[in-house]
Amino acid sequence: MATIKHSLDDKPAGAFKTFPEFSKLTFADKETYEALIAQYPPIASISFTDLITWWNPLNSCAVSELNGNLVISYWLPGAEQQSGLSLLGTHNIDESLCVLFDYFSQRNEKPRVIRVPEFVLSQVQYPELFVSKEEREFGEYVYDISKFYPLNHLISYRRHRVRKFLSQISEDRITIKSLDLSSYNNQRLLLENDWPRTGINKIARVEDEAIETSIEHASLLGLENLCLYVDGVLRGYCLYYHPADKRYIIFKHAKVDYEIPRTLDYMIYAFAARYADKGVTYVNLDSDLGLPFLRMFKLALGPSNFFRKYTVEPVGR
Repeated sequence: MATIKHSLDDKPAGAFKTFPEFSKLTFADKETYEALIAQYPPIASISFTDLITWWNPLNSCAVSELNGNLVISYWLPGAEQQSGLSLLGTHNIDESLCVLFDYFSQRNEKPRVIRVPEFVLSQVQYPELFVSKEEREFGEYVYDISKFYPLNHLISYRRHRVRKFLSQISEDRITIKSLDLSSYNNQRLLLENDWPRTGINKIARVEDEAIETSIEHASLLGLENLCLYVDGVLRGYCLYYHPADKRYIIFKHAKVDYEIPRTLDYMIYAFAARYADKGVTYVNLDSDLGLPFLRMFKLALGPSNFFRKYTVEPVGR
């Protein structure tokens, strides 16, 4: 895949408190926050949607400004190794990292900045001052939509599985539509199913909570959905959103009923067709969180690129 270039123009400033003070991120901040990150690559973990749904237990998600950049507080109770401060931006990155290191040292904490996107590190002027280690479990998988649609472009085994599904379930029995998630009944339809917790449904409690927040506040978060019905019965769905770069969609959640074999294969193909028709070129399927089954699944889909992230520490520590 060709290198994806993004503008790194100046962003609005003064929207949040100045580091080391932090502003709690709330639904009311969505427009302001998204304006600040609009020209950055479409990375899920820096999006307003992900911060509110994944990193906001006890309303703990917070941000501040530092040298025209954003400092993001990633914190989950009981997950200290995955929690910490991140830096997002392109201005005076060397100085900003050192300010963060001093902040940690003054608090007798290890100087460590987490989840730093690759495009941020590309702005470092003196890389010899820092040690960067890739956070493989938080790297995000990017796919060209053409890998999933049209059918004649698919690799043979994937094309075979879609055709096998259609040989059992004729297309006149299939409906793909979006639900109005302002409806309580539609929310319950997505949340209250007895599909087996296997494959992509094998999720941790924290994702259960994130799905519930995403569905109940879909309109506030800018989340859209596609649902797959067979004979009028819901068999799968996905939640996604459009970042500022409209070539992309970012997948948020997906679940499928495995009762009918190869439903997931068909769902991927059919949903990709809908996205392609809307002019979408790339899909960001987010990270694998270091889970082996999720990593195997996402690698098997054939990523075209990654949004990589790093832990950064000062040299000599």
